[in-house]
Amino acid sequence: MSAMPSVDAVAALIELRRHKGMFDNTWTLTTLLAAALSVLCGYFGLVQVNVGPIIWTLAVLALGQLVIASQGYRATSAAQLRWLALASQFMGAMLMGVSWHFFGGLQQPLFPLFILLPLMPAALVLGFWQQQAAMLGLLVVLVSGVLLSPETNSFIAARYGISIAPWYTLPDWMPRSAMAFPDVNTSPDYELVMVISVGVIGFALSNTARALVDPCRQAADQLTAQQREVDVLKELNRQLVARAPYGTALVSVGTGRILNASERLLQAFDIQDATGRFLLDTIDFAYPAVIRRLMKTGGEEVQGATVRGQEMVLRVRAQLLGSGVSEVAALSIESCDEICWRGAVDAFAEPVFAINSRGCVAFLNRAALQLLGDDAQGVAASTLFTSGEARWWDIAPLDSARRILDWRGHRYLASLRRERVAASIGELSIVRLQETVAAPATT
Repeated sequence: MSAMPSVDAVAALIELRRHKGMFDNTWTLTTLLAAALSVLCGYFGLVQVNVGPIIWTLAVLALGQLVIASQGYRATSAAQLRWLALASQFMGAMLMGVSWHFFGGLQQPLFPLFILLPLMPAALVLGFWQQQAAMLGLLVVLVSGVLLSPETNSFIAARYGISIAPWYTLPDWMPRSAMAFPDVNTSPDYELVMVISVGVIGFALSNTARALVDPCRQAADQLTAQQREVDVLKELNRQLVARAPYGTALVSVGTGRILNASERLLQAFDIQDATGRFLLDTIDFAYPAVIRRLMKTGGEEVQGATVRGQEMVLRVRAQLLGSGVSEVAALSIESCDEICWRGAVDAFAEPVFAINSRGCVAFLNRAALQLLGDDAQGVAASTLFTSGEARWWDIAPLDSARRILDWRGHRYLASLRRERVAASIGELSIVRLQETVAAPATT
């Protein structure tokens, strides 16, 4: 059983297939340009050749390229894609070379540049030696132009004594390059210079494209690595928000849509999926305008809201993150029913306060503050009243008890009750004072 390809291998294959598509598109454009040049030159009578064989050759080239390109979608490896690209380049060079000879051969020395154009995107697909082999195909086409030109062969044999392929040794069935411009006389040395120039230009451009591919690939690899890091950070950010120990949501300042929400927020407000929803449509706030202002300016407000058909008091804290179109508001939305309880306790006429496990005053209602003073918060409870017991608030193991306490000439009946708010905080002694009779004056 073959192993499944890794995610990186699949991504590399997709990227290579995309580059192969660019290469195929370049060949399509090149074929269309060559056909357009042939049709225009034939229509206006600029060349004395029959453009029919040229068009038919280019049509066969387009059909062959289409067949090879269709095989690229079935390729399952990078090697298959590269060999298909090389086959496409060889076929294109051969048929484009045939069209070149129909169009005039060495009288059109720039026509082989049509073979060079696809070699530049081919550097993204082909390996180093495959690229050189594709370049060799262009050189073979240029050499064929020299072989099929009798004047150039004679010139080389006469000047250099090299008989490359004497005209009389070529088979009779092999067609010679057409004469596109019978009235134009070009010297063989000029034609050779043009052919050599095209070959040098092709070699330079092909290898320049190859040289540019390596730094581009390195930059692409770095960009991919950075994108992965960004994706990891995004996922961590999503998990941090989702696993937050309180109700929180990231909201786009511009649109008011929820980008991410914690699980506690979803549970508290009975929301299945908050992503993409408008915050003010998701939570029924009593004063939506206040929440809009918080999302734009930040800050903290206490708001009423309807949750599951019941009225709740919510504390909403907003902090702005980012800037511009990417600015978001981090909203912390928590139930603060203790505000209501605090208001209820403050409404008591009797003084009520709490003493923590360290024997210090932890909470006082409004009446207790008026009685004991604003400085009573946090002081030792043993210093508040005149009593015979040092730890008068400690009624353990009882849950409730009563004490008589003296405060500045007044006697109070203190009702005490032990309450444990949380295991980590310890017990609180809740004290409620009721004034009874005046304390006896001291002499």
